[in-house]
This record gives sequence, C-alpha cells and structure tokens, in this order.
Amino acid sequence: MNKLVVLVAAALSQCIASSSAASDVSETARSVLPGLRYDVEFFANATYDPSISTPEKLIGFSPGARAAKHAEIERCLKAWNAESERIHLVASSSENLARLDPIQKDLAKLSDPRKVDASQADNLAETLPPVAWLAYSIHGNESSGSDAALAVLYHLAAATDAETKALLDSSIVIIDPMMNPDGRDRHLKQIEEVRGAMPNVDHQSLLHRGDWPGGRTNHYLFDLNRDWLFGVQPETQGRIRAISAWHPVLMVDVHEMGPLDTYLFSPPREPINPNIPQRIRGWSALFARDQAAAFDRMQWHYYTGEWVDNWYPGYSDAWAQYRGAVGILYEQARIYEDAVRRPEGSLLTYREAVHHQVVSTMANLATFRTKGRALLREFLHERRRAVDPSGPFAKQCFVVLPSANAARIERFVNLMSLQGVEVYQTAQDFVAESAVDPLGRTHKKATIPAGALLIPHRQPLAHWVGALLEFDPQMKAEALEKERGELLRHGQSASTIYDITGWSIPLLFGLDALVLKQDLPAGVLRYAPKDFARPTALDKEATALVIDGSDDRSVSAAARLAERGVHVRVADKAFALDGQSFARGSVVIAHEDNADAPGDFAQTAMAVAAELRLDIATVRSGMGEGDLPDLGGRHFIRVERPQVAVLTRDRTNPNSYGSIWFLLDRELGIRHTHLDKGLLQRMDLRPYNVLVLPRGPIAPNVLEPLKEWVEAGGTLIAVGQAAEDLVKKEGGLSKARNLPDVLDKLDEYEMALIREWLAEQGDIPDAQQMWAHVLEADLNYPWEFEEKSARPKKEALEKRDKWQAMFMPQGAILASRVDQKHWLTFGCENYLPVLVGTGWGIPVLMAAGSVQAPVRLGVFTPKDAVDKKKNDIARVGWAAVPAGQEMRLRMSGLLWPEAAHRLANAAYATQEKLGKGQIILFADDPAFRGAALGSARLFANALVYGPGLGASHPIEP
Repeated sequence: MNKLVVLVAAALSQCIASSSAASDVSETARSVLPGLRYDVEFFANATYDPSISTPEKLIGFSPGARAAKHAEIERCLKAWNAESERIHLVASSSENLARLDPIQKDLAKLSDPRKVDASQADNLAETLPPVAWLAYSIHGNESSGSDAALAVLYHLAAATDAETKALLDSSIVIIDPMMNPDGRDRHLKQIEEVRGAMPNVDHQSLLHRGDWPGGRTNHYLFDLNRDWLFGVQPETQGRIRAISAWHPVLMVDVHEMGPLDTYLFSPPREPINPNIPQRIRGWSALFARDQAAAFDRMQWHYYTGEWVDNWYPGYSDAWAQYRGAVGILYEQARIYEDAVRRPEGSLLTYREAVHHQVVSTMANLATFRTKGRALLREFLHERRRAVDPSGPFAKQCFVVLPSANAARIERFVNLMSLQGVEVYQTAQDFVAESAVDPLGRTHKKATIPAGALLIPHRQPLAHWVGALLEFDPQMKAEALEKERGELLRHGQSASTIYDITGWSIPLLFGLDALVLKQDLPAGVLRYAPKDFARPTALDKEATALVIDGSDDRSVSAAARLAERGVHVRVADKAFALDGQSFARGSVVIAHEDNADAPGDFAQTAMAVAAELRLDIATVRSGMGEGDLPDLGGRHFIRVERPQVAVLTRDRTNPNSYGSIWFLLDRELGIRHTHLDKGLLQRMDLRPYNVLVLPRGPIAPNVLEPLKEWVEAGGTLIAVGQAAEDLVKKEGGLSKARNLPDVLDKLDEYEMALIREWLAEQGDIPDAQQMWAHVLEADLNYPWEFEEKSARPKKEALEKRDKWQAMFMPQGAILASRVDQKHWLTFGCENYLPVLVGTGWGIPVLMAAGSVQAPVRLGVFTPKDAVDKKKNDIARVGWAAVPAGQEMRLRMSGLLWPEAAHRLANAAYATQEKLGKGQIILFADDPAFRGAALGSARLFANALVYGPGLGASHPIEP
C-alpha cells in the first residue's frame, strides 16, 4: 500500500498567459553559444507510467528549459491530480484517501504525549508514516526551486522504479512547489520586459537581476521567509496552519543566491539559537553528508554553512526546527534565463541550476526513506521531554501583564494560537517568589494581577515557546569572537549575523511582560477570548461619543471616521466625563461638531467601532472632573482628515515601503497614494497633507519642493536613511542632526537632556531656599559635574565616534523613554521597546532647541545604593545621567558596549516645526515587518494626528 501524500500547498493567485518567446530564444542560444547543457537528464534511465501526462505535453517544454509560470505550474498540478493515484491536492491512492484523516489525528496524538498513553504513543511512532514537507521558492525571483518541484512531482507521480516505490511505501511527502506566486509572476514579467532576441550571459544584465522592487517579496513587499515568526501575511498564516496539521519531521527550504556563487546547503554555523533542539545538529550533518555524496557523484561544487547562521527563528527551515523537524536550506546560484558566465569562464545554464535542486531533493528523500522512522521516534521523545514535570522546561513561565490596549493583547493571543502555543489566564492575583522584567531587573515577591496571561514553558512546543518569548537569548563566545573580528578587520559584519538579533514577541508588541521561575499557579484556566458585544443603541441625549485611546485601533477609528465625513477630536490629556475615565489619545465624536454633518454621524461611529471591535462610550456632560479637561477646552483638538502619499521607487527600500503600505492598507484601512520619489519635482503636492519617506536615500533635487510643501502646512515623515538625509548639516531640511555632525556642540544637546529630565522629575528648589529673603552665596547648577568629568576635545570625540560606529547593532531591541506629554506618544507607556539597526543608514538623531524628542533611547532606573552626600551625575556616552539613576538600554539582541554608549540618549523619534508644517523623523523602521506594534503606534499617530496636532493648518488643494 502506498503511503505517499503529495500535498500541493502553493497559494494560487490570478493566472497569467505564457509566452512562447523563451523557447525560441533557447534554440538561438544553442546555436550562438554551443556547448550549453540544455538537455540535462534529471532522472537518467527512469521509466514512467505512460498514462500520466508529461510536463512537455502539458506546458510545451520540460522543467528547466525555462522558468515555468504560475499558470503553467497550476496546469500540471491539476492534470496530475486527475491522472495519478499517487498525487492529488490532498491525497494519494484511494486507500490512502480513506486513511488521511486518521493519519492526521494520530500524528496530532503523537505531538502531545499528554493526550495518549505511553504504549499507544510508542506504537504510533512505529507504525505511522513519517512526514516530509518540501517547500520551494518562497522568494519569487529564486525561480529554479519551483521548476525543480515540478520535475520531482512528475517523477513521484509516474516513475516505476523500485526506489520511488519504497519511498512511497514508507513516507508521506508534502510538496509546496510555489510559495510566492505574486513574487514569481512579478519576476517573470520583468524578465520578459527586458528579454532580447539574442541570449545574454552577463550576470549584471537586467535579465539576470530584475528591476525594482524585484520578485523576492509578496504583493505587500514582505519577505515571506522572515514572516514565520510573526505570521503577519496571509500566505504565512495559511502555511503555518497546514504544516502544523501534519507535524513533519523533515522540512526542506529551497532558495537561490548570487549568480557567481556555487551551491550551499545546511548545516548552518554559529550563531545557532539555543532553543533549537540539540539533536537537530546531528541529523543536519547526516543529511548534509548524503547530499554532498550525491553532488560528489556529479562532480559539482558546493559548500555548507559559511554565511548561513541559525540565530533568527523566522526563516522557513528554522521555524520547523523548533517544532521538531530537521530543517534543510538550499541556495543555488541564481540563473534567470539561458545561462550565466562564471568567473572561471564556463557557462551555467538554467536547466543545470534546476538539476542541482532536483538532485538535492532526491538525495534528502533517499536519506529520509531510511531514517524517517528514527526521526519519528525522536520526535516523540522530544515532545515527552518538553512536557515532563521534572524536565528542563519545568519551573519557568512567561507572563504578559494586563493591558488597556486590547488590540495588542488580542494580536498576541491570536499569534500564540496560530503558532500552537498554549496560553492561560489568571482569575485572581497571585504572588510569585521571583520575577525578571525585560530591563533585567529581578523583583522578589512580585504580585501578578488577575487577568494576566501566562504561557508555561513546559508544553509540547517548548523549544518554540522559548524562541518566541525569551527576552534575551545569548550567543556563544565563538560567534561573538568571529563577529567582533570581522568588524575590526573590515569595519562591518561580513557574514556572521544574517538578520536581526532580537525579536521577543512581547517586547516588539510593546507589552509589559515578566519571566517567572515557577510552573503555572493553581486556579489558572486556558485563555478564552471574550466575545465582542456590538453596541446596538446609543444615548440620544449624549453630548459626545468616546473611543478610548489606549487601544491602537482607536487611531484607525479616527482616520476612518474622518474619511467618512465625521468630525472627530483627539484628547492630548487624560480626562474623565460622566464618571468614566479615558486615556490621552482618546477619540471624541462630539454632537456639536457634527450637527450639520450629512447622515447619522452616531450610526457611522458605531459602525466603525464595530468594524474594529472597539467599545464606544457615551457621555452626557462635557465637564471634566476636578482639574481634568472639559470638553470645550484646548485639550480636545480637531483631527484633520489625513491625505497621505507614500514616496517610493528611486532606491527606496522595498521592505520599509512595504511595511508602511501594509500598515496604511490593512491596519489603518485608509486611502492613500503612492508617488514616484524621482518625479517629485513635476508633481502637485497640494492634494496631500502627509508625505511619507520610507527608508532609502533622498536625491538633493527633491529637497526644495519638499521644503516648500512642509512650510505651507504639510507633515513630512521620514524613516532611517531618508531621515539621515534630512538631517545633513549641509542642505538638510531638519534642525535635528546626526551625532557625527555635532561633536563640537555636545554641551548644547546635553543641556537639552538635563532640562528634559529635570522637568520630568518635577525639579523644585528646597522650600527654605525657595522662600528665603536672604540670597545665599552658593547655588548648585546641574551641569557642574563637568568639572569632574571633562569632555574630550573634538578630535578625540571624532576618533571615538568612528570607532563606536563600527559596532552599531543589527536589529537589537533597546529600551526607550517616552514623553507622556507629547501627542506622538499616545497609547505608549513610560518606556517602549524599539528595534534599532534593521538596515543601512540609521542615524543617531540629536535633538535640542526647537526639535523635540518624544522618544529617546535609554531608560533611567534608580540605583540600588546612592550616596546622598555626593552629586553622582555622570556621563554615559556623550550625555549625562541624572543623580541617583542608572541607564538601562539593551533589552534583547546583540549590542556592543561601544554602540550602547553611542546610542544612549539619542532620539528614536523627533518632531519639529518648519513654517506652518512639521517634520517627524524615525531613526529606524517603526512598522518593521508588520510586527513592531509598539513603535508602529507612534507611526500611526504621526500619520493620522499629524495634520491636526503638529501642523498649523492643512494643505489646501
């Protein structure tokens, strides 16, 4: 009986028509470039069932002759689904079809040993078919993987050899042949647009490089191979659900790399995340040896590791490893059309590139055929260890404290549910013996309030739970030594770290969290989401309707209401009306403001609140309690309808642009325009009151039109490298500066900091001195500590800054302190985790004078012991730390001490006036990968509230 299920899990979007030009060009290439290997046999001497249609019959060419289009791959899948007993979209033979549901259910039992007795689990591990999941071309412009999948699918469907039969008798193989159809279609269209009549083997040609933004990403320009951790995109969500239902013990992730490279495959090298099961390393080495032997038989070049680490857990193969599968990465030298000339002068054809991928797949499946049973046994053993009350994951629990920001709590719980992580909730307060917070502080006898979410480390997905929630996993010394050596030799990291180094979900989501050294307390229950009660009637006598600003969705509500013609206000201060308390940033829809508005504004408000699952309150009296604001006062500010344009193309970073696009489109849900940044001089900018510059350089010739527009009342928001260009000493629009440009003016910036923290502390002189009639001779000044801590001269500071700049972080989560009185920080607590170092061109923003810094890097916390007789103000980096305080900066990820001193006290976000408008700068991507919810709230505030709160008046068309 066959035990093969080949599941085609590709997301199939709109089909496109194929072109016949490529096959004609290949014929030309054969004559112009003799010796090219276009007729490589993938499966030498194989025989096939004649009743199964060949790829040539279905699409007119064999896999690898050129890149198959989405519609062509779909055509093959549908045909083989109809013709083959082995391959269907969900099943294989009729006998296997009957067993499909029971197999899945038994695999689910095996994945949670708590739900099945030991003998039954052992029996399942010996009888169930182990599952392999093969995933191809998650980057749409890495096309050879999907064509290899097509060849492998046909072979498994029709081959008559004994090895294929043995594989089918012992395994379930699930093939996802095209993980990114949007990107693939975009890529192949670009290739068609630059295709010439003659073959081109120059790797620098557009034919082999593509055009902006390339086909790597999906529709919203998200890199889907970084999304497995966050589950933001629908493609990822669907795959997580599908793969989780099958519990594979092997997952292959097929990619491409630079065209002049050779072939890379797993295992990776350090840093390796400590949450990855140790046994995976041994299996990775075994699979690699067999794969290498297959390549040696073909006399092909290859290598393992080198530039591939396994630190960031959001890659396809990495995600599977935390869940118990052996994850294997392939990277084939990228060949888009015909061939590329190699450095040694030889030519590598696209067909050969596909052949390499096919051989790799079949080598892995051959190993899997003989080792799959052992992998399944170890999978069970690992899951037993994960839930063992005396095992390594006992006595640890992650806590997310209650929050008024229901949107983030809901998003967190939904992500945990998607990832298969168990979440519990406390019904009453309890006291934990010890708790550690994200700033590294230990709290004894910590009270955990009712309503807190608890995630025990001891559960079936224990390894994955640690990767998702740990505040601070740490790299081995050997990885740090290599990284430091590369920085010192080359001035930048060459290969050690491939992605961000900090990603803890509670931190990125801006949620207050703790780690407890204990198991779940008694009396907790599995988290059950509360049903949203849609309001059905509103008080006809209400003076105003209010949506609380603690919830991130309140910003979306304000924007959508403004778009629908409803006049709204936002409160820049907390208030209480009719006995109900509301946070600053709350949205107010007043009756008087909308008395002449068309339609029923109250029903519109209720409908928007229901869309967003938001509670909406009614108040009759506009008088605030005590000294709190009254509805008619200055603290309730009219929101101007945001008319947003995002400037893109012209070297804009696609990922930065995509994350902003996604936030506007899918999170805020407001209309906006995308403009070509390179054509800005020719455009009429008056229809917009908000312009957004994602990460990427700004050409000098667009600065003048931008300046004129801002001065007329516009809100300009810039991110990363765009912000860096705006703060340039020569020609920049902003009065903020980059640290290297103001090393001779640090006293000025330090004074601004001192004023900020003295104002925050409520600095008042001693009462006796304050009301004295006699003037005392001595008076202390906050900067007098400089006599003991003299600042180096400019030359020394420049030398120091260049040294520190080498060690800037690569995606570390840093603590930032928040100005609670600035409108940009609505919805934020006193400190906010922010991700810093996600790409090139990250400025160290310096703010003083007219430039406000609503968010600065570094949080002040009281020292354990303070000598009150001494003024212990001291400098950390370029600026002072208040007396009796110490600075905490790094929360998660790698941050060298040199970079910490450079970044401490710098601004993460700035806001300043320019004419009637304003400029808002973010040092790094606030909407990073759709997952940095804390900093994304800052960005949403800027987009929606900027025209009314920071600019004098909106731009008039």
